[in-house]
Amino acid sequence: MKLIFGTYTKRDSEGIYTADFNQGKLSNLEVKFELANPTYFARIDHTMFAVSQKEKLGGIACFEHGQFVNEVMHEGSVPCFVSVDKEKNLVMSANYHLGNIITYAYTPKKGIRQIQKIDYATGSHAHFVKYYKQLDEVLVSDLGLDRIVAYSIDPYLMLHPKYTFSTKAGQGPRHLTVHPTKPIIYSFCELSSELLVLVHDGFGLRQVQCLSSLPENEQSLKSGSAIRLDQKGKYIYVANRGHESITVFEVDETGKHVKLIQNIKSEGVHPRDFNLSPDGKYLVVVHKDSENVVVFAVDPHTGKLTLLNKDFIVPEAVCVEFVDHA
Repeated sequence: MKLIFGTYTKRDSEGIYTADFNQGKLSNLEVKFELANPTYFARIDHTMFAVSQKEKLGGIACFEHGQFVNEVMHEGSVPCFVSVDKEKNLVMSANYHLGNIITYAYTPKKGIRQIQKIDYATGSHAHFVKYYKQLDEVLVSDLGLDRIVAYSIDPYLMLHPKYTFSTKAGQGPRHLTVHPTKPIIYSFCELSSELLVLVHDGFGLRQVQCLSSLPENEQSLKSGSAIRLDQKGKYIYVANRGHESITVFEVDETGKHVKLIQNIKSEGVHPRDFNLSPDGKYLVVVHKDSENVVVFAVDPHTGKLTLLNKDFIVPEAVCVEFVDHA
C-alpha cells in the first residue's frame, strides 16, 4: 500500500509525493508530480486531479497513469479543495480566497472541462465541496459565511440550489462528512473547534448536537482542520491545530449523538490533515510546520489511538490519502 501527500511548495517541497506504507511503517519517499502548491488532490483509479498554481493562475490539473493530460486555470488564488465522483465523472473545486466553487466534467484521455462556476457573496471562504450519493446532494462548507449549502445535480451535471443551513456566526464550518447509512452530516468548524451533528429531514438540516473538540480547560486554541469518519460510522476523528491534537468521538447507534472519548497529542506542529487506512487499523497525520508524518494504531474495539511512530518527514505536507497504487 502507498500514501500520497499533497504539499505547499513554499520551502523545500517539489510537489506531490508518494511513500510506501507497510504495517504502520513508511519508507521510500518519492516525488510523483512536480507542481506548485498542490495542497489538495482527488483520485479515481489511475487518474488524479490536483490543485495547481502557475504564476498568477490557479486551477486543477488532470493526470492519468502518471502522465499530464490537461488543466483548467483561472486568474487569482488557487483552490483549497478538490473532489471527484467516479460514477458521474464529476470533479469539483472550492476556492477559499475567491469564494467560489467550480465544477468540471472528466472524460478519460481528454481530461477535464469546466461546466459551472458559482460565486458566493462578499466574505465567502468556500472550503469544501463534495457529492454524496446517499443524499444525492452536493454539499459545500462556507467558512466565511458560516453556512452549508446543498445542491441537486441535473442530468447535464449542472448544480441547482436546494437548501442552506446556517451555523452560528463565527463557527466557521470547514470540512464535513456524512454517515455511511443514515441521513446525518457531521460538520467540523475551524473557528470554534466544534463538531456539529446535523440531521437531514428531507427538506434541510436540523442541528441536534454541538460539541467542542478541545478539553474543557484548554479552550483558548481553536483552529480545527480535518474530519474523518470510520467506514462503519462508529467513530469520528478531527484534528486541532494550535492545540496539536486529534480528538476521537464515539457515535451511538442512531448516529445522532456523539461523545468525546479521547484527545491525544498529534506529536507535531500544525496537523493539517489525516486519514484512516482502508482496513481501519491505522490513522496517519501530516503536519505542515514540523513536516513529520505520525502514525497511530486504531483500537478496533474502542476506536482510540495509540502512537506507533512519528519520525518520517514529508516537506510541507497538508493532505494525505491511502491508495493501492500511485
